[in-house]
Amino acid sequence: MAERGSAVWLESAGLTTLDAKELARLVDRTSERELRHRLIGGVREIALREIFRRMPEYLRPARAAGFDAVVAWQITGAGGDGRPEDVDEHWIRIRDGRCTVLADHPEPADISIRTDPTTLLRVVTGNEDPVLAVLKQRLSVRGDLALAARLTKIFAVGPS
Repeated sequence: MAERGSAVWLESAGLTTLDAKELARLVDRTSERELRHRLIGGVREIALREIFRRMPEYLRPARAAGFDAVVAWQITGAGGDGRPEDVDEHWIRIRDGRCTVLADHPEPADISIRTDPTTLLRVVTGNEDPVLAVLKQRLSVRGDLALAARLTKIFAVGPS
């Protein structure tokens, strides 16, 4: 068990085996400063890969009925030095009640979301409200805002 404010759990190979409840609890118990410090380099890559790998599992198919969009996620700090202009992109398609992680992006995105890895981790674990993150300018959304507003309803956020 990690101490409050510690992110030792982010350094472990066990990050990919944590269930949603334990991950949410650990993120909640870890300080913002510590998360930002740890979510760089290889740990950042593992965390992002795991977040997007799990996205299809958290889609609520019944709530996603009629939703058809390609979402481009731009995660800042890709250069390893935390510079916001360096981004990693992860693309997903939501259609017919299914979420697919796209290896390439042959079509333009309907929604683009830009944020840092710490905010993304806090949002997907239910430890930060995405609307408040937008208001705090920690997350920005472009494109079809009506569709974007539905994202929080079609994905299970945080532990279920």
